[in-house]
Amino acid sequence: MNKSDLSNKILAIAPSGSISIAQAITELREKGEKIIGLNVGEPDFKTPEVVLNATKKALDSGRTKYSLVSGERELRDAIAKYFFARTGTVIGAQNILVGNGSKQIIYNAFQAILNDGDEVIIPVPYWVTIPESVKLAGGVSKFVPSQKDFHLDLDAIKAAVSKNSKAIYINTPNNPTGIVYNEKELLALGEIAKEHNLWIIADEAYESLTYDRKFVAINTLSEDLFERTICIQSFSKTFCMTGFRLGYMIANEVVIKEIDKFQGHLCGNVAPFTQLGAVDALAIHEQISFPLVEEMKKRRDITFELFSKLFDCHKPEGAFYLFLDISKYIKSGLVKNSAEMVELLIRDAKVALVPGSAFGQEGFIRLAYTASIDELKQAYEQIAKVLA
Repeated sequence: MNKSDLSNKILAIAPSGSISIAQAITELREKGEKIIGLNVGEPDFKTPEVVLNATKKALDSGRTKYSLVSGERELRDAIAKYFFARTGTVIGAQNILVGNGSKQIIYNAFQAILNDGDEVIIPVPYWVTIPESVKLAGGVSKFVPSQKDFHLDLDAIKAAVSKNSKAIYINTPNNPTGIVYNEKELLALGEIAKEHNLWIIADEAYESLTYDRKFVAINTLSEDLFERTICIQSFSKTFCMTGFRLGYMIANEVVIKEIDKFQGHLCGNVAPFTQLGAVDALAIHEQISFPLVEEMKKRRDITFELFSKLFDCHKPEGAFYLFLDISKYIKSGLVKNSAEMVELLIRDAKVALVPGSAFGQEGFIRLAYTASIDELKQAYEQIAKVLA
């Protein structure tokens, strides 16, 4: 048996651009190369002790058996309480489903709403996993440009709506641009969705990581928007729990019940002991998130000040990425595209970033300021020498 004997569905999936870069870096490091990794969207903070202790306690007390598909009741109640504290909106455990990271939650969402040929309108740039998740659900990605400042181009979104449109996907705070959508544009987007009876898939994995603009949850802006929105959240970024693989969705009760059936066949329940660790994380969310945001803001400011000398870029309002415009280096003939720029910087500057082509936006590269300030400064110096 060989590759041609595999399904068309699996062969059609593109590999993750960011994961491919990570694998290349691992190989170089194994050969003794010292590479500064600014490619992975993972904070360098340790998982909080309170989370580790709660997880260990859950293991010691025997919380290792099958549990509810939708998630431990303690965790869903804690999420509802956290959501109210963040947004002032009341939800219940019946509005929440826990999954194995936000990637699975996104997969669940598209599997739940898409029939073959249904279109999902996706602003560019987008997170690398989205088009593949749409494809796996039988859907079709319909890409639309964003404005020059990377906020939503509402006219482009409206023009993209067709008889096959089923949903609009948004990501705020945004990966890879760091843009945070404001209430006005989200309300306008909601009107488009209402007019054409579309779902909104709202990826909000970085909701606590904002600096200069307040995060707005689109599903809190009206009753209609709550009913038509599937909100996707994660413990990975805010709580530094990437390896725990914990994500969750917030949606109306009917959606949650139907996706619960799907997840029951897909993976059953999420590991209960990791969920109990997350309960304690939510109980002290401010103590965890405030120091993280404060540190990331310092890194954002330093990184933007340095790298804006080399590249045109917008100052991010949230998340922890700079999206760097490399068009002048393409015009000069130094490189032909973003993939070549990333290869050049890994080879000659010993710094790893991710090509914009992975996010559907050629002519850019993404930098994650998740390394230490000293490493960020060193990365700048090494890149500056190569580009001089």
